[in-house]
Amino acid sequence: MAAESNPQNAKFPLGSSVRIKSTGQLEAYSHNSRLRYPPSGNQIAYGGGSDSVRRITFSIRGDVLYELETAPGFWHEELLERRMEYSPLLPHVRDALKSIAPSRDGELVYYPCRAVLKSGSACDSVYIVSEKPYVKHWGVYPENDPGKRWIKIEDIAEVQESPIRLPARFANEIYQNGESGMGYTIFTVVFADGVRQAYATGNAVDFIRYPIGKGPKDVAAVIPHEGRRDDSLVKSPEWYWCLFSE
Repeated sequence: MAAESNPQNAKFPLGSSVRIKSTGQLEAYSHNSRLRYPPSGNQIAYGGGSDSVRRITFSIRGDVLYELETAPGFWHEELLERRMEYSPLLPHVRDALKSIAPSRDGELVYYPCRAVLKSGSACDSVYIVSEKPYVKHWGVYPENDPGKRWIKIEDIAEVQESPIRLPARFANEIYQNGESGMGYTIFTVVFADGVRQAYATGNAVDFIRYPIGKGPKDVAAVIPHEGRRDDSLVKSPEWYWCLFSE
């Protein structure tokens, strides 16, 4: 080991809580010849579990290696991720969600809403969702996914109906028809006056940019997968995930 390497370069400090990546991810890493210590079968059994950093050391090439309190062996940084404890729904959030119709993507239940934070700022596109179904569906926690934005349930002061969500029954229709391609969904919204607008989004479809003067009450229908070649195709707004523990 390279004893002169600096522990301050480590991503996870001594004593910090970490989450071991999923069993499937560890199995993929076990075939990675670049790793000095690819995960063994014994280590793979700890996939998805939580642990804490007991010791930090380094390979002869200078790779940061961790020894954990419970899981055996050496762990490269890419095998671990930040671990966050999620709080249960606070009473004021739980009460507010009773008036917001959820949307459903298979077993996953979304509450698309407007969240006012304790800081005074607000966001019209927040998904409040239970932790375990979320991870089962998406495979990675939002704080460990650079492509996702997230807020903490403890920071929410007020929850309201979002003015930019699709009504639940239309969002559910899109979910039931699946994605339009790898990692994206395209659909057309038909409004009561006959106007049509095509949208492109990821695999969460509840929030859209409404045409001026229109809102959720004006939606008459949705057409999944239609609009790919529409010149007026609009990208959906960015959104935030907010997970809670059951």
